[in-house]
Order: sequence, then C-alpha cells, then structure tokens
Amino acid sequence: YQDLVSFMIRSVNMGKKNNQNFVGLPHQQMINMIRYKANMVGITVICTNESYTSQTSALDGEKPCWNNGNKSRKKRGLSPANRRIHRGMFRTNKGLLVNADINGAMQIVRKVFPNVSFANGIVDAVLHPAKWSSLI
Repeated sequence: YQDLVSFMIRSVNMGKKNNQNFVGLPHQQMINMIRYKANMVGITVICTNESYTSQTSALDGEKPCWNNGNKSRKKRGLSPANRRIHRGMFRTNKGLLVNADINGAMQIVRKVFPNVSFANGIVDAVLHPAKWSSLI
C-alpha cells in the first residue's frame, strides 16, 4: 500500500510546489473502510452525488439540481449567478450570508431525504438525531 502511494506521488507532475503538497488518497478504499466500520455498529452508509449542493440555497428551499445551479441562473438572467461570494461564504436569494459548508451539507441532506424539514433550524437536526434504516 505504501509503495502504491509513493508511486502515485512520484508519477504526478503538477509543478514543483504542488507535487510537494500532493498526497494520494485511495478514495474507494476509504469509502469501503467507512462502510465496514459503520456496519460493525449498525450504521448504514449512503453514498450520493453531491452535484449542485454548493450552488443552490438551502435556506431558500431550492432543490439541488441543474435548474437552480450557476449556469442555469446565468442563462435566465438571475443575479447573482454565482452566490458563493468568497471562500466559505454563500449569499442566499434573500441576501443572508451563510457558511458555504453548512449550506452544502443541508443540501446534501435534502438530496438524500427530499422530505426533510429545516423549519426548526439545523439545531433541531443536531440535537434530535434519528437513526434511519433502509430495511423499513
């Protein structure tokens, strides 16, 4: 395993500075280990496509899909097309500034569980977790 990582680092050519900081991560192996460890304690891992979750507004109730993404907004003349104003900040349609990671995480939850409600805010979701089982 170490030899594979070492080979990956040596064979990548992204420039002198970037090569020094690059670390090869076997993505699928990490997912398999997370599934394995979670399964040991009865947790089901759900993998999902996270596309459009960082381009759409969770607080405005937008669905994370292409129709609400940056390119679609630009084509329709909606402003601002890119609501991620700088690293870590997202501007909602109402002008509120939200942490971009929190917005993206809420959209990922909404993508996996379309009927979820954030009416009580995200604190309610954190303080009252529910175990979900696909065997229902």
